[in-house]
Amino acid sequence: MLAKTRAEHSGKSVPAIESAPEDSDRLLTRRELAKRLGLSTRSISNLQSRKQIPFVRLSARCVRFHVGRVLSALTRYEVKEAGR
Repeated sequence: MLAKTRAEHSGKSVPAIESAPEDSDRLLTRRELAKRLGLSTRSISNLQSRKQIPFVRLSARCVRFHVGRVLSALTRYEVKEAGR
């Protein structure tokens, strides 16, 4: 996914880059969460206003979501079919 750097092309050794923090540890914006779940931002707003998903309010207009907790909260609404 990352493009090769000049050092890699020239054959010089390149120090290992630490991986980014896992998505589950990161706070997501409404748009990022919507994209991750395959929903619209309006649906995320509706779930938030009905307090069906947990969120962190950083300021009056700044809201973030912890993806692991959101997924846990949404499992309450999972429909399980009988007999299957």
